[in-house]
Amino acid sequence: MDSRLNNSTRNIFAGLINKVLLILFPFISRTAIIYALGSEYLGLNSLFSSILMVLNLSELGISSALVYSMYKPIADDDKVKIRALLAVYKKWFRVIGVILLTVGLTLLPFLKYLIKGEVPSDINLYLLYLLYLLNTSLGYFLFAEKRALLTAYQRSDILSNINSFVSLFLYLAQILILFLLGNFYLFIAIYPICTFIENLCIDKSASKLYPDLFCKGKISEDVKGQIRQHVKGIALQKICSSSRNTFDSIIISMYLGLTSIAIYSNYYYIMISVHEFLYLIPNSIRASVGNSVAKEPLDKNYNDFCSMYFIYSWISGWCTTCLVCLYQPFMDLWVGNSLMLPISSVLLFCLYFTLLNAADIVALYKDAAGLWWYGRYRVIIEAVANLILNFTLGFYFGINGILIATIITLLLLGHGYGGYIVFHYYFKDKSFIKFIYEQLAYILAIAAVALVTMCLCNFVDSIFRLNKIYTLIIRGLNCIIIPNLLFLLLYSKHKHMKQAKVLFFNSFNSVVHKRK
Repeated sequence: MDSRLNNSTRNIFAGLINKVLLILFPFISRTAIIYALGSEYLGLNSLFSSILMVLNLSELGISSALVYSMYKPIADDDKVKIRALLAVYKKWFRVIGVILLTVGLTLLPFLKYLIKGEVPSDINLYLLYLLYLLNTSLGYFLFAEKRALLTAYQRSDILSNINSFVSLFLYLAQILILFLLGNFYLFIAIYPICTFIENLCIDKSASKLYPDLFCKGKISEDVKGQIRQHVKGIALQKICSSSRNTFDSIIISMYLGLTSIAIYSNYYYIMISVHEFLYLIPNSIRASVGNSVAKEPLDKNYNDFCSMYFIYSWISGWCTTCLVCLYQPFMDLWVGNSLMLPISSVLLFCLYFTLLNAADIVALYKDAAGLWWYGRYRVIIEAVANLILNFTLGFYFGINGILIATIITLLLLGHGYGGYIVFHYYFKDKSFIKFIYEQLAYILAIAAVALVTMCLCNFVDSIFRLNKIYTLIIRGLNCIIIPNLLFLLLYSKHKHMKQAKVLFFNSFNSVVHKRK
């Protein structure tokens, strides 16, 4: 338990530093593109990133399935099996790299049909796309198995630290290129260079830390079949996630053009940055939870699940409240009124954010228990429904329609049915209906806290009538204090509060002892 806690705490803090960099510098980079080149270039960046995210098979199951398959041999110290798994992983990824390049190249003739309106005159659409494709495919051929090895051994802190240093170099180089040369091609060309450097550093670190773990041997057909089944289940899940997060941008580009996709992507960037920052919590304890599911009794894991869900809902609710109150003042200060969405879109983004967070802890335990295959029909239906609703509602209602489509499928199919799978196949003797009621109570509490905080912020604005910067600062201070006081008042007698305090202080003591 102590080892898992220390690993989780170390991973959280390394990931925290990494996320700060990955939020701050892309924000500076996006700002530089808007003011140095124009919103159309930012729209191109968002469009190509979305297209290649759909094609990007590196997250379609093999990595997660391999990490899951290594939990038991790592617990048993079975290095022969670990080496064999690494050999399979390396082979599969090289095959996928070839497939990605082939499929990516076949899309070249269709690129012009994905953009409504004109492309900037100095841009060759096809050359730019090839640079993006090169960066996306490069990682498949460069030590991908070593990344999974570090994750399985609960050393994602090493991955975070390497990514932090490489990303710092990447964004500083891009910003310099943009302001000194104003060349968008060089701005994009730095991506594959940094991808090569990052993967090389990961290989060296993993080889130094685990010199006796390398690609060698073969696994049995039974084990290979189990991994394939997990891969299929995760692949369907990731395809569903891609349809939710990336087709939105593509459809906006087709219906509304590059400027609209730039506006949408700015709001989405803020929302997903906060979510990724928050997602550090479940992501950093992923291996520890997997280890606990493999070793600990079901009741203990269920109690841990409920406590984690309670803590995460509190933090998620605070972040949602901050978005409700700070979204528009921040966007006005950042990009100006001409690149802002109406308040209706902001509220839809906040609801999207709340539902996205509500599924994180459930997904954590679903992954730890290896339940990907059981949700295969759900993710197929969700992906198809989301795509159909995106095209339909997006055509009639624009950006709001696309957000509503995503919210509907996420709520009914992604969130609800996803939770049912965990309770039906893992927490078998626990009440799923009771869990749904608790979720609804959390969401209603978040809505009430956000509404009260928003009203107080508007009241303060009406009294002082400050400029944009001071308004944002005052609202930020209100959002730090008011929501947490309200949540403390609501949850002071909550049944999971005691265990939440224990988990918090154990993590805090782990950090203190580590520093000593």
